[in-house]
Formats: sequence, C-alpha cells, structure tokens
Amino acid sequence: MPSPRLSGAERRASIITAAKTVFARYGLEGARTQQIAQAAGVSEALIFRHFTNKTQIYRAVLRAVIADQNAAFSALGVMDASTEGLLEILHRLIEHAMQGPQASNVEGMRMVVGSLAGDGGYARLVYRRALRLSLPGLERALEAAQAEGAITGAQLSGVNAAAFLEHVGTMMLMARCHSQTAIPYDEDDRRVRRDAILFCARGLGIAENRIITFLDRVDA
Repeated sequence: MPSPRLSGAERRASIITAAKTVFARYGLEGARTQQIAQAAGVSEALIFRHFTNKTQIYRAVLRAVIADQNAAFSALGVMDASTEGLLEILHRLIEHAMQGPQASNVEGMRMVVGSLAGDGGYARLVYRRALRLSLPGLERALEAAQAEGAITGAQLSGVNAAAFLEHVGTMMLMARCHSQTAIPYDEDDRRVRRDAILFCARGLGIAENRIITFLDRVDA
C-alpha cells in the first residue's frame, strides 16, 4: 500500500518519529537506515532525500526528545522549596502518569522503556538530562522540608530520590497505555492516585500528618 501524501515537513517529522523507536531499541551504532525506513513506511532512498546520513537523523531525534522533555517539565511546573511544594510536585507527577496515552510525553517514555530493554544508550541520555533539569529544585524542596521538620529519619540522596520518583511515574504511565491497564491495581483511579502519592511521600520521609492533610485537601 502506498504511503499517504505528506508535505516535506510532515514526511521529515514522520521519519524522526519512526527513528526514535529504532534508535531506542538499537542505539546509534546498531540502528540501520533500512530499519528506520521500514518503521516509517517509506523507502530508504526517501530517507536520504531528507537526511544526509544516519548521524543527522540521530541528531534530529535528540532535538525532538529535548523539545518533548522540555514540554513535560513545563507541564509539571516549578517546585516550591517547601514541604507543600514537594507534595504538590508528587501530586502533579502522579496526575501526569494517570493520563496514560493522553500524557504529553508518552511516546518519549515508550522509547525510554524500549531503550532500557535494548542497549540503554538512549535512556541514558534522557535520564541524564532529566536529572539536570529536576535535581536542583528537588534538592531545595527536600532541604526546606527537612528544615521545617516535615521530613523524619535519614534524608535520601537527591539523585536517587529523583530516579525513584521517575521510576514510579514511568511505570504507572506505561501501564495505562492500553485499553485496559496492564497492572491490576486495587480499587478505582481515585484510590490508586492517592495511594501512589502516599507511597512516594512516605518514601521521601515526609511526616504522615503532612501527607494526609495534603491528600485530604486535594481530594476534597
């Protein structure tokens, strides 16, 4: 079946989208332009009408990933350096994950998960950049919450805390990208959302009374 007629810009964008999946699985070295062409539903010759070589495609993919990542962080917003700010960002993280296929960066996260099952290079790039974007705000919020007396026990490494929160958000998001969620959570979405926030907040060491007060307010 012939591929649909697209403008030059639309065809280029479709090739980049297909290339994301291929690079996520095989990495720069392992990916082949023939695989990208097959994923895009076009000929390899058409690929080279838009891109000089595989490296140029990879650079275009990275630019697209950066744009997607910036949009996702913009949607989460700035984290206030306070216990309340920390709880609010957890709330936004879980709300975002609950959107499933409607989430702003769902295709990017599909590629990250695919990369983790492949050579990991693509995921490594994404996670390193995500950490640079998120860590300063998270560390300020953790320090502020501890100064307020709202964090009990030993404080987690900010780097590890950021990674663990991302793991929860990504797996929840991916599980919901099907007609029926792939993970058999207990009870309804409202309970899942509340329990996920509670789980993450407890993991950071936030005092139970602060968590419950926050949850009761957002659930009201």
